[in-house]
Amino acid sequence: MHKADKRLKCKQVSVDSISMKHQWVKGNLPPESICHVCEEECGNERHFSDFRCCWCQWTVHEKCLPNLADLCNLGVYRNFIIPPNCITLRRSPRGRLRSQCLVASIKEPQWGPQWKPLIVIGNGKSGSNEACHLLSSARKVLNAVQAIDLSDQEPKIALQLCALLKETQCRLLIAGGDGTIAWVLNAVQNLDVKHLPETAVLPLGTGNDLSRALGWGPHIEGAVDFHGILKKIEASSSALLDRWLADIRPSRHLGIRFPGRSVRFNNYFSVGVDARVALNFHLTRQSPMYLFSHRLFNKLIYFTYGTKDVVEQSCEGLENQIELIIDKKPIELPSVQALVFLNVDSWGAGIKPWNMGQEGVFMPKCLYGDGIMEVIGVSSSFHIAQMQVGLSEPLRIGRGKSFRLRIFGKQPVQADGEPWEQGPSEIIIENCGQVPVLTVEPNRSSQ
Repeated sequence: MHKADKRLKCKQVSVDSISMKHQWVKGNLPPESICHVCEEECGNERHFSDFRCCWCQWTVHEKCLPNLADLCNLGVYRNFIIPPNCITLRRSPRGRLRSQCLVASIKEPQWGPQWKPLIVIGNGKSGSNEACHLLSSARKVLNAVQAIDLSDQEPKIALQLCALLKETQCRLLIAGGDGTIAWVLNAVQNLDVKHLPETAVLPLGTGNDLSRALGWGPHIEGAVDFHGILKKIEASSSALLDRWLADIRPSRHLGIRFPGRSVRFNNYFSVGVDARVALNFHLTRQSPMYLFSHRLFNKLIYFTYGTKDVVEQSCEGLENQIELIIDKKPIELPSVQALVFLNVDSWGAGIKPWNMGQEGVFMPKCLYGDGIMEVIGVSSSFHIAQMQVGLSEPLRIGRGKSFRLRIFGKQPVQADGEPWEQGPSEIIIENCGQVPVLTVEPNRSSQ
């Protein structure tokens, strides 16, 4: 390995140099590569031939290489890249994986406000290998320290790059489902920086409701095209996403009050039948018999549990088991099997419930940055299925800025797709701030 490293050097994370120079790699050029000097096709021989700079991505014939200057401008994606000559590393402590680089400091390259380095975050061990392919593609274009695998590091450790660049606003690309995104955004809110990073989303989950609401789509099509993703980020616009805090206070039982908990979320919070289906799915995924992870397979499991609950009606009479207060006003609930608090206009893998069936009727939009949440009711699992195909609409309960939900018995609840069983308690839901996000559509939060 040491001999190979001397002959074929890896892409350098950090270099001790004032100027940035090309790092040429021989062979394995992309198809239809064009020489940067003579503008002829290169790299089309059947053996290792010609060169590519692993930073600016220029390609050049071996015979043309002496005609190029040594200095590298990092190419068309320079505003996404942290140059290796701006990074100082520190020695890894004993027992730490060698693949995890510890960055001691980052010197800003003084390229102006357009320089917003991109940090790519994904879990390489979850689901199919889409996140793993994305991280691999990111390391080819960006500095390797900018590609973070959540299977090796927690989000707060991954975001240390943002903390080191206190005066510069970074950009994040989170590859995962709604649960992974919420996990990372919790860490983003805890950052002590001048500008919180702007977050883009690559949908790799089952529902991907935040991705739909921000315009990034329901899922990725085909193989990961990292260059296409970077162009999409360049064309995106910035918006603010509301985040909400559910403060859960358990009721006393036999004179004992159990510890409470707080949960932050950005998409939705719900109690009832939809949380029951999500909880059953969650327990299935944790089972040792769950061996095959794929988006279509996950949707099939969801459909199975939803169909099962149509028969069982496990949350029937929920309106008698809960009380709801919106902006200090008690709400009389209709017959429901679920209550859903919506911050974004997408729920249940693409349903847009708040404005369904309201053609010609004025209805305030469900916006993700207005400090207001909408509350809808669902009468059954079959009602959810009807909404998914546009044959029904939800029960509109109300909208507001603060909510108090009392649960009298044990009920399933969920926040951004993360479910659990909640005992008798009082849940207070209030806005807890905003985070910057990138959207590929006009900023609907200001409409």
